Amino acid sequence: MPEGDTIFQAAARLHAVLAGRAIQRFVSPLPQLKERDLDGRGVTRVYARGKNLVIALDDGRAIRTHLRMEGVWYVRKKAELSPREKLRFENEPHALNPVLTMIIETDVALAVCERAAIAELAPLASIERELSSLGPDLLSADFDAELARGNLRDRPELAIGDAVMLQSLLAGIGNVYKSELLFLEKLNPFKPIAELDDATLDKLIARARDLMNRNRNSSRRSNFGKINGLKYYVYNRSGEHCLKCDARIGMRRQGSQQRSTYFCPVCQNVPR
Repeated sequence: MPEGDTIFQAAARLHAVLAGRAIQRFVSPLPQLKERDLDGRGVTRVYARGKNLVIALDDGRAIRTHLRMEGVWYVRKKAELSPREKLRFENEPHALNPVLTMIIETDVALAVCERAAIAELAPLASIERELSSLGPDLLSADFDAELARGNLRDRPELAIGDAVMLQSLLAGIGNVYKSELLFLEKLNPFKPIAELDDATLDKLIARARDLMNRNRNSSRRSNFGKINGLKYYVYNRSGEHCLKCDARIGMRRQGSQQRSTYFCPVCQNVPR
């Protein structure tokens, strides 16, 4: 599930093979991306902003993707492709790959995006204006913790489990981080922000930033649950035993999009 750390890693991989190089071939089955005169354009930079990935071009345009639940970016070096793979990528790849969003080919590599929920080509300035509505990015070098807390305070009626998922308040957190973060901080996901003091919010924000920064350069998220070889403490473990108190992990749908929230009713003091 792509969250802030995953997008940061994808942007770093793409920047390494695209930045400073010309696009030799651009392929996409999407009407908004087809035949937009991208062949020959140079890539100046690839970067992440929250859950958004931006590929800036030398003509002032940029490609933005948002992967949501199932999207993925990956890189294949051309020198490492098998003959069968070369055939797959060269001959109408979208016909052979029904989930293809786009392929960006340079002289050394193929950057492939699949199942993106959002994919657009627009002036970089307009994309930046759109992304300016995001809250502080947890992985940004100039992350503003006070602004993040203030944004949360501006929505006192929201449950904390809803609030940390709102990208306009705090950018980068998705379902995995939400559930794991609130468990580690022993917070009831359904408690309104109005009932949490500043010290609690500050600790929550600091923990989120620390976890995401520690995981951003790792191929697997390794700073959640490690007991008994399990990957997570609560995420996707509904009905299983809590790794700390042995209670049964619960799951409830939460927010306007009814996203799943996993929690320990004992450790997080969630009433039945």
